[in-house]
Amino acid sequence: ESSGLKLRIIKSTLPTWLSVGDKVQCNIQEASVCVSKECPGKVSIENRIKARLKDLRVKESLCELTFESEFGEVRALITQVALDELGLEKGCEATMLMRGVDISIEPYIDTLDTLKLYQVVTRTKDAN
Repeated sequence: ESSGLKLRIIKSTLPTWLSVGDKVQCNIQEASVCVSKECPGKVSIENRIKARLKDLRVKESLCELTFESEFGEVRALITQVALDELGLEKGCEATMLMRGVDISIEPYIDTLDTLKLYQVVTRTKDAN
């Protein structure tokens, strides 16, 4: 959960370093983010996050989109054809769709919190 938004992730096993209430950092593959302007109908992707297109870099056939949302900044890679068909432009509102299997997590560590760092490192070390 981040800023009141809940993400659903799919992992075959619970990481040994993870405990309820831990802060984590989410990593989302750019190529795994789908984008929609209207998001009609039902699809199996549960993670739908409203966002604003903050920046875009357009190359010959591939475009890198940077979205700003309550979840934070997320990048997506789509084709030039998809960009044109969706009518995406800087500042527009869109919905990012992410499959739970494509989201990974890692411990969030404040390097100034040495006790927390020690606890996470020892939990990770013991798991190996």
